[in-house]
Amino acid sequence: MAHYGARIASLKAEQLRLAQLQTDLAARRRAEIGKLAERLGVLEHEDELLAGVLMELKAAIASQSPRLAQWRDAGSRFRSEHSKSGRVANIAQNPDGARPPRDA
Repeated sequence: MAHYGARIASLKAEQLRLAQLQTDLAARRRAEIGKLAERLGVLEHEDELLAGVLMELKAAIASQSPRLAQWRDAGSRFRSEHSKSGRVANIAQNPDGARPPRDA
């Protein structure tokens, strides 16, 4: 019987660990979405506008709208262009490939 008690305690500890991991991942995802909104230049727009856009996205996901493929393609192009421009900016700042100095 003691074996079951230890197993239950172990499972409860694992549940707590997984709940904390889920909380941490959700916080990271919220930060990523905020950074994306900032890069797209929509961070300063009113909540009602952003909520409307996200509600349209949610409805499109639920109905498996063909617009999802178009949006994914546009998003992929945006991310690709921004990752290239970020690399170009880094190269322009450090043409010899040296790392920028760190602040002490």
